[in-house]
Amino acid sequence: MNLNVSRTVVCCLAVCLTIVAARPAPGVVLDPCGMVPPIYIGDVSPIARVGLQQTYVFHKDGVETFVIRPGFTGKVDNFGMLIPFPNPPALRKVADNVFEHIAAAVDPPEVVVDLRLRRGGGFGGGGIGGGGALPQAATMQFDMEKDSVAVLTQEAVGMYEIAVLQAGSAKALKRWMDENGFQYPKGMDKVTEEYIQENWCFVAVKTKVGDKAAVDPKPGQRNVNPNLPAGSVFDGSVQGMGFRFKSEKLVVPMRLSAFNEGEMRNVVYILSDDPKKIRSIPEEYVVRQVRGKQLIKNMTEPLPLRVIGGELKDIPAYRKQQLKTQRDPAPHNSIARQLFASDLLAVRTGELSLGHEETQKELLRIGEHFGLRGEKFDIEIRKATKKVADEAVEEHLKRMQRMTMTVVDGDFPRDVLAGENLTFEKFKMVAVRNKSSVYDTKIHKAPRKLEGKLFGQMDLDTLLRQELESSKLDFRYVGLGVLLFGLGCWTTNLRSRR
Repeated sequence: MNLNVSRTVVCCLAVCLTIVAARPAPGVVLDPCGMVPPIYIGDVSPIARVGLQQTYVFHKDGVETFVIRPGFTGKVDNFGMLIPFPNPPALRKVADNVFEHIAAAVDPPEVVVDLRLRRGGGFGGGGIGGGGALPQAATMQFDMEKDSVAVLTQEAVGMYEIAVLQAGSAKALKRWMDENGFQYPKGMDKVTEEYIQENWCFVAVKTKVGDKAAVDPKPGQRNVNPNLPAGSVFDGSVQGMGFRFKSEKLVVPMRLSAFNEGEMRNVVYILSDDPKKIRSIPEEYVVRQVRGKQLIKNMTEPLPLRVIGGELKDIPAYRKQQLKTQRDPAPHNSIARQLFASDLLAVRTGELSLGHEETQKELLRIGEHFGLRGEKFDIEIRKATKKVADEAVEEHLKRMQRMTMTVVDGDFPRDVLAGENLTFEKFKMVAVRNKSSVYDTKIHKAPRKLEGKLFGQMDLDTLLRQELESSKLDFRYVGLGVLLFGLGCWTTNLRSRR
C-alpha cells in the first residue's frame, strides 16, 4: 500500500489494551489506558501488566514502524486492543523474541573461554556470557456520518483477528465493535472522540487465549488451559505485532498509559537518522546510542570473545573449531537484522506491506485454521520465507549505516505522559556513559564485571595473528631493552677505568 501524505501527520501511537474478563461484574469500568492496564473485578485479583514495556520505533523518510508485545497476568479467556493511528497501517506478526534480538544487536553477547578449568583435570569450555492490501487513500481526512463506521480492512494475523476502522463517533465505533465481537474499552469516549475529530482510524484487535486442544501455548501463551473454562488463567506475553504506516514526524504519545497503576518503566528502541532524546523526559534516561555502522558490524561479524586464565594461543584446537559456530551472531540478532532491513526496504519501495511479510501472514492464517501455534510453527514459517527475507537484508541493511539506534530506559514521569505527546530532539549522550559496561541492553542494567581479556569481533585466525605479532613486538622490545642495558653498563665501566 502506498499512502500519499498531503499534510504533516504527527504519529501518535497511544495504545489502549483492554482485557475482557471471563465473567465481568456488573458496572465494571475498564481502565482506558496504556498497553496493558490493570483492572479490578470485584474481589478478584487484578489483571495486570507484567514485565518491561518494550517498544521498537523506526522512522525514516516519512515511514514509521511500531512494534509491541504486551504481557499481562490474571484470570481471562480473551482480550482485545484498540489502537488509534493517523493513517491506516500495514499489519504483521513479528517474532516473539524480537526484543531479545534487538538488544543483542546493540550489545552482542560474549563467547567466554575459561582456560582455568583445564588445570583442574578437565576443560569446561565456557559459552555465551551474560494484512492484505489496504485501500488506497490520500489521508484520513474524509468525512464520516455520525452514526457510521467504515471498515477499511479485516484480516487475521496469527492469534489475532483485526479490523481497521474509520468511525463518525465514539458511539458508532462502540456499537460496531459490540456487534462484531470486539471489546470497546469503557470510560474512553472523550479520548476516542478527540481522535475521531482529527480523522484518525482505529485498529481493533480481538483474540482467544487459546481455542483448540492441540494449541501449543508457547511462546505466545503459557500456563493456559486450551479448553478455556470461565476463569482461565493467563500468565505471559501475547504474540508480537508490528504496524507500519506513513508519518512525516516522529512523535510517540503515551498519554493513555499514565492511567496505569504502578511504575511507568518503559524501554524504547528508536532507530532513526539522528541520535535522539525524548523532550520532557530526563536526558539520563538515554542509556545507549549505537551508530548504524556498528549495528551492522554487531549483526554480521563474529561475537566478541573473552578468554579467562590464558591467551588465545592456549585454546585447544578442538575448542577453536567450536568457536566458529558459537561466535555466529545469527542465532542472537538475525531477527533484528531482518526487522531493520525490511523497514528500510519499505522506505525505498513505498510499500507498507512487503511480499515476504504477506506470505508469512498467509501461512499464519493456514496454521490457525489447523490449530498450529507456537515456536516450532513460527520457525517453520521463517524458514519458508527465509530466501526472500535474506535478499532484503543483504541489499538494504547497508542503508542503515548513517542511522542511529537510541535506547531510552526509565520510569517515565506520569504527569508528563498524561499531559503531552512524547516528541523527540537531536541529542548525543556523553561517551563515558555510552558503554555496555555502564548499561547492558540485554539485561537492562549494568553488568557484573567479568575476568579475563576481551577480544574484538574479528575472526579467530585474525585475532591469533594479531596476538602473535604483538608477542613478537614485545620480544623485540625486551631484546632492545637488554641491549641498551648492556650498552649502559659497558659505558659506565669504560668511564670508571679512565
